[in-house]
Amino acid sequence: MIKMSLKIYKKLDLTGQSCAGPLGELSGVLEEISPGEAVEAILGDEATKKDVVAFVTKKGYKVVSEKNEGGKFTLVITK
Repeated sequence: MIKMSLKIYKKLDLTGQSCAGPLGELSGVLEEISPGEAVEAILGDEATKKDVVAFVTKKGYKVVSEKNEGGKFTLVITK
């Protein structure tokens, strides 16, 4: 993986949400970021993680980092 120096624009804890909730919130924040900035999203389950990855990829964003800690998934997403 290429290590870039990205500034985390915003951290979103979306663990209490499922289905369209995280996608809507994430979509709004992603539209605010500039090149070189990223959004860190914490998700509560694998199904939501898969939905978010598919959604951001379709929208033209990139998941540059992904980790699983204790059943919570942390994604770093950039333009």
